[in-house]
Amino acid sequence: MAEVFSAPDGVPEPGGPQDAVGRFLLAWSQLSALGGILLLLAICVLSTWSVLGRALLDSPVMGDVEMVQVACSLAISSFLPYAQMKNAHVIVDFFTHGAGPRLRAVLDTAAALILAAVALWLTWRSAVGAWDTWRTGETSMILGWPQWWAHLTIAPGFGLLSLTALYTAWTESRKIGAAP
Repeated sequence: MAEVFSAPDGVPEPGGPQDAVGRFLLAWSQLSALGGILLLLAICVLSTWSVLGRALLDSPVMGDVEMVQVACSLAISSFLPYAQMKNAHVIVDFFTHGAGPRLRAVLDTAAALILAAVALWLTWRSAVGAWDTWRTGETSMILGWPQWWAHLTIAPGFGLLSLTALYTAWTESRKIGAAP
């Protein structure tokens, strides 16, 4: 398993980004993922509390499902940039396993550019969704939370994902010319 954080003395981890932009995006992605971890731990505590309260005291946490839905979407969007920086997304390399390094670099560059475009689109649509639900005053069913919170909180994660995907597209494109 790869280490999550670089060495304390600031030396980049082996195989990690060697340039300032890459190190910055990796650090930002690590902080984002750490926030997602803390959020998932809070969800686990909340769910356990609610189930125990329901089973033992006939008193569940009201709105627990709404809180879990919002927190899970936020956590997922916070993990994706780190996965992109660590090249940890699931890939199917059945057809490209025997391909040369140049073809794989071309395909990886194209995939990263497509991911960047989709992530940018999701950032934009999340922001538009936040604006629309704020304008209409939509709220959640049980807690009455404004729905725009959920839309707005996932936008930064997708924005960071688009930046990390652009960065990885750039790093992969540099391998195209260097590949034999």
